[in-house]
Amino acid sequence: MARNGQEAASYSRRLAPSPALRGIVSGYSAYAYAGGVVRRRLVVPNTIATVDFGFGAPVRTLGMAGDRSYSTAASRADLPATVAVRAEHEGDVRGVVVRMPPMGAYRLFGVPMSQWRQPHLDPVSLLPRTLRHLPEMLAHAPAGERLRLLDAALAPLLDRGARVSPEVMWAWHELHRVRGRIRVGRLAADTLWSVRHLERRFREQIGHSPAAIARILRFTNALRLQKQGLPLARVADLAGFHDQAHFHHTVRAVTGMTPTQFLRGGRIEWNADSPPEPAAPGLPADGRVSGPPR
Repeated sequence: MARNGQEAASYSRRLAPSPALRGIVSGYSAYAYAGGVVRRRLVVPNTIATVDFGFGAPVRTLGMAGDRSYSTAASRADLPATVAVRAEHEGDVRGVVVRMPPMGAYRLFGVPMSQWRQPHLDPVSLLPRTLRHLPEMLAHAPAGERLRLLDAALAPLLDRGARVSPEVMWAWHELHRVRGRIRVGRLAADTLWSVRHLERRFREQIGHSPAAIARILRFTNALRLQKQGLPLARVADLAGFHDQAHFHHTVRAVTGMTPTQFLRGGRIEWNADSPPEPAAPGLPADGRVSGPPR
């Protein structure tokens, strides 16, 4: 049923962040999908944190590997996925999503990203008391206005957000530049930090260790290369795996399947903010990081 006479049964819209939030927020999406049929999608590991304010039926998610964590929620805040996730719903689903690099989420909400690791984090818990009404305001706004309202509500949070370490910022960009093909020891040495200190700061400001982010980047790069029709041995080499067996082991650890099974297992939803060639999303707004801090 249309909401406020303006909401179609199914739609998807996107909006770029305002200048004040560029480099903090990657983009916004508004969506609505009519019920009556079970909809499923397969989401690959990525380096984007998301905050989803949902107004309709809950979405069920199941991790495809590891502890195969399961959750059901209409609204949720999530760290970048380190394993493939299958999501499904069958009722009327509506909502808005904020996509941002983890550093942007840390900068915006001021909450250590390690606290985002719980299975179901309610986005309302990230908001200051003055914005606890935001989900209700978005739910009752005309569909075409929701994303602009969300952007306007988030911008003032920068005044109370946390500071991102230059070392973490540089290491994040470097990991993306080399698509995960770098040892954590080398990364730490270039920041003049110990490995332990870099890992501690990454968990605070990114939510995952540098090694976990590197594995995500190697995995997504390997999938892109494989989809180009390259032999698996060549894919493994170009993506930075020791050999083809190492590649297969990583894919199984991330998806619970072989590379071929995973690609045939269902619709893969590449994150909307991950371009075909991996970029380095995040601070600063102009995207330029000249070198490791000294």
